[in-house]
Amino acid sequence: MVIRLILALLCLAGLGAADTAYRLFPGDLIRIDVFGHADLQVDARVPAGGEITYPLIGSLAEVAGRSPEALAAEITRRLADGYIREPSVTVQVREYGARAAWVIGAVKAPGSVRLDPLQPSSALQAIGACGGFDEDADRGSAVVVRPDPERGGSTSLPLPAPGAAEPDLRLLHGDVVVVPRADRVFVLGQVQAPRAIPLPAHERLTVSKAISLAGGFGRFARESHVQLVRARQQPVVIDVRAVLDGRSGASDPELQAGDTVFIPESRF
Repeated sequence: MVIRLILALLCLAGLGAADTAYRLFPGDLIRIDVFGHADLQVDARVPAGGEITYPLIGSLAEVAGRSPEALAAEITRRLADGYIREPSVTVQVREYGARAAWVIGAVKAPGSVRLDPLQPSSALQAIGACGGFDEDADRGSAVVVRPDPERGGSTSLPLPAPGAAEPDLRLLHGDVVVVPRADRVFVLGQVQAPRAIPLPAHERLTVSKAISLAGGFGRFARESHVQLVRARQQPVVIDVRAVLDGRSGASDPELQAGDTVFIPESRF
């Protein structure tokens, strides 16, 4: 337990957490002890809201969210007020309540991820636990949606960009990691591997590059009459053979989300 707690504190520092004190969580089973007073030993489950009752002093409100030390300090103060002289009170967590986050969207196996109360979990770790990103995941747009009870809604926290200096986001119970699918284009017809291709986030994808990503032209491709089909526009014919040959003035348009590149079959 001591080793796990040390590791947890180190991980919290790595994830940029400012407060490493453990906070009681709904569902935690706690034991309250008063040294020399076995009759005051109480096991209690931390409620999501409301209070727990303790002998002599009555109700203890807002237990969830407080540290065990803070709760012990309150019990000590109230017992010392007319009940026990110099009481020595300890509060220990005997069993941790279940915590979970969820990962949805463009990952291999979307679903819930168990969160360890003593070993902080990051958003990228949760994505890895769900099999990792799908091929068409828009990694740069992934966010953590976090409940915000004070405002009655939620807040959206972007994940750090790949290679960024800022630390990964530490997940909290109830967080939802959302990984959207990247915008795609479609390459159909006479290519080696007709497919949908995600648009890269930080570079241009042209007609010729899309054909290359689809395995290149098929044996009977009409390379000089490739059609670029765009919504609500007439198809545009692209001479991709001229582009590949490096001819002056050859056009290689940049693709947009939803575009279809169709390579017809040669008649000869």
